Amino acid sequence: MDLSKFKERFEHESVKVMRDFNVPGMSILVTKDGETIYERSFGLRKRGDVKEATVDTLFGVSSITKSVTDFAILQLYEEGKLDLLDPISNHLPVDIGFKDQPIKIHDLMCHGSGVSSLMTFYMSQMNQQLYKPKPPLFPLGNWDDFYFHINDAKSEVLSPPGTKYYYWNAGFTLLGQIVEKISGVPFEQYIKEKILQPLNMNRSTFAKTDVDKDEDASEGFAYEWSEDRIKRHSKQLLTDKFIAGSGGLISSVKEMTNFLLCQLNGGEFNGTRLLSEELIHKMWEPHNKNLQASSYEMCPGSTTAYGYGWKIYDNYHGYQIITHQGVSGVTGGNVAIIPELNITFAQLYNVSWIPSHLMHNALTLLLDKNPDEVMPFYKRRKHYKKLCGRYDAYKKTISLTIENKGGLLYLIDDNWPDKTVTPLIPKNDDPEVMDFYVILPQGNMNVPFTQLSDDHLIFEYERYIVHKKTVELEEENI
Repeated sequence: MDLSKFKERFEHESVKVMRDFNVPGMSILVTKDGETIYERSFGLRKRGDVKEATVDTLFGVSSITKSVTDFAILQLYEEGKLDLLDPISNHLPVDIGFKDQPIKIHDLMCHGSGVSSLMTFYMSQMNQQLYKPKPPLFPLGNWDDFYFHINDAKSEVLSPPGTKYYYWNAGFTLLGQIVEKISGVPFEQYIKEKILQPLNMNRSTFAKTDVDKDEDASEGFAYEWSEDRIKRHSKQLLTDKFIAGSGGLISSVKEMTNFLLCQLNGGEFNGTRLLSEELIHKMWEPHNKNLQASSYEMCPGSTTAYGYGWKIYDNYHGYQIITHQGVSGVTGGNVAIIPELNITFAQLYNVSWIPSHLMHNALTLLLDKNPDEVMPFYKRRKHYKKLCGRYDAYKKTISLTIENKGGLLYLIDDNWPDKTVTPLIPKNDDPEVMDFYVILPQGNMNVPFTQLSDDHLIFEYERYIVHKKTVELEEENI
């Protein structure tokens, strides 16, 4: 592994992403064989009074919490206090699902319940006024509200457990409630005493009061779009009892790395065993293979599945990758483990989301691969940049524009009374694709691009040929 190359390439891409997405602050920590090989913080944990981010800065880790919640469930399983095949109705007042195929604890742990999103996480975000609501809001102030909302959704359960992958935040809230009921102590207290303290994660917390007292805690930053740019507004970190088990942990990259090292070490940390090696490996098994999304753009040939609180990549350039992303509305992050190489990666930031290619850039570099060569994402980004711009027909009788919005090309026609903005759909997966089509009311229409020379690109659109040229060539045809 060439760390100087990693530093150069990763930091260049990090700064670009932070610029493009107006990210105030971010922290990274990478270990190999239990030793820190790279740590870096970018930007600020707070704006206004200008507080820099550090590797000790606390951020909301959001859904990375799910692996911690499943870890707690497995601790209780190892102690014989529950069975993973227990119907959840044995432990909680939940009456949803098929009577002859009840939802089991196992199903919640791998998003295999068959219950689609019921927007409880969103309702917690709105209760804290993280941003302006668009979908309608429902009462969510007490546990009666929560269980009513779940049990009233019987019409949304169309598939039996184990047949679908629906990312269900409320399922991990239910797991947190099971931990609380079985252990006899509040979920947050159990996690603190049984996981965080043994891992020396002493500043990690679920409590707003702890964050308010901490001298190195980040603000969160919500967003809104304004004139094609992202505006950020500072907000408190998301803390709510209804999202504690699914996304409520607040931690730093330094402390989260202790949890990753415990996983990598087979459930042991600094001589203390928290979970058996067998159950750690069970967390990494592909329990749910029904994911709809492809990983082609990041790593062609890899497959994805969901384990217990972890997303699992197999054949990721020949390796297994254990990872998870967190998206809270105001903070987020990514963590990853490469077991065969004894590598951990922790990344946290004070915005809800940044493109996942930044983590994959880091992982690819840590595997001694060149992202430009092996990640279709980078080839496509470079190619689409070449295709974008203004194209003119003969003597500029009409002009058409190609723009990239969110990784999809759009054809903009503003030559007539009604301006149209139409997505260009690639005809194949080639990241340097030249053949596209548009969907029109009467059917599909091909839009092929052709590179006539290094400085002359055309595409055909209905009855027109339009040209993207250098200034010199353009002037010849005025």
